[in-house]
Amino acid sequence: MTQFISPGATIGIIGGGVSAFRMADTASLMGMRTVVLAPTQTDIALEKADIPLVGQADDREALKELTQLSTVMTFTDENVDGAVLAELATSSQLPSGTDILTVTQDRYLEKVFLDDLNMNILPYTQVITPSDINEAIDTIGYPALLKPIQKGMGVDQQLLLATPADVDRAKQLLQQRPYILEAYLQNIKEVAVMVAKADKEIRIGPVIQNYFEHHQLKASSVRADVDPAVIVEIRRIAEKIAKKLDYNGIFSLEFFLAANGTLYVKRVFPGPKLYGHLMQCTSDISEYELHLRAILDWPLPELELAEDGVAIPLRQKDMDAVLTQIQIKPDWRFAFYPTGNELVGEIEIVGDLKAIKDSINATGHFVIQ
Repeated sequence: MTQFISPGATIGIIGGGVSAFRMADTASLMGMRTVVLAPTQTDIALEKADIPLVGQADDREALKELTQLSTVMTFTDENVDGAVLAELATSSQLPSGTDILTVTQDRYLEKVFLDDLNMNILPYTQVITPSDINEAIDTIGYPALLKPIQKGMGVDQQLLLATPADVDRAKQLLQQRPYILEAYLQNIKEVAVMVAKADKEIRIGPVIQNYFEHHQLKASSVRADVDPAVIVEIRRIAEKIAKKLDYNGIFSLEFFLAANGTLYVKRVFPGPKLYGHLMQCTSDISEYELHLRAILDWPLPELELAEDGVAIPLRQKDMDAVLTQIQIKPDWRFAFYPTGNELVGEIEIVGDLKAIKDSINATGHFVIQ
């Protein structure tokens, strides 16, 4: 159960980067003090902290210090050591709990969790040794994606298997850790939804369509270009998973939508996500405020889509194009972050979705299909 926390309390935030930066900024606007545990002295999140701490999300001593300074705590980094955090923090200090981490940190346990809820997921099997791969491919078929069971290891640790030659190569590269072999879909749409939960209160945001390039998010849009029946199904799934999770705060669900209309649950993420930034300009409340409301026991507002929109995360390679667009796009909203982060800012555009996409594609730099 969450307990009401009034302005003036101190919120401990575990994790750095843009998410922690924006979480701390939002907490300040809600009247809270913040102590932020970020991995490096130069992390941009520390610029918003009342009390900056430097340490990794699994650093026991750093987490202990954070606990001693915080009225209530949250994490934006899912790689936090849940066992240590559960040991150090009281239940009232950590209203999100740590149970969700056991699901989201391990690909196999995540699949089991979704299987137990009868969710439609891509076929998968576990791979322990190189000799397991042939049997796994016989079960899954080509193409398939080999991923470490432990998350947070990066896409460079994943292998796409499309031919027997790829299997032979995978056997040579396989390290001493367990893997998941999962069916690989092509020609798909990727969609997601943000869900806020505070005890029995559940709020489901609009369905967001995501556009990736080389595993990097290049844009997000709402309304998602999907059949209304798909949206109904996504909302049903979101509510079912929210009721099952022992968790308070915001989390996201990601989905694959195949060309034939089949919907697959892809992933569960605790905390804010980059594509969730789109909520602030299209639903009139940020995912960060929703998350903080959930852990502070403030009531959650109903979520309604106010207008369609697109968000584009910006990286350094985009800056020349951005400087041009700033001068000629009065209706585009530009935001920039302090230096020292992979993301340098973002663009938010609201209005008619077709007109927005045409305008974006006309830049010759930003492209959304």
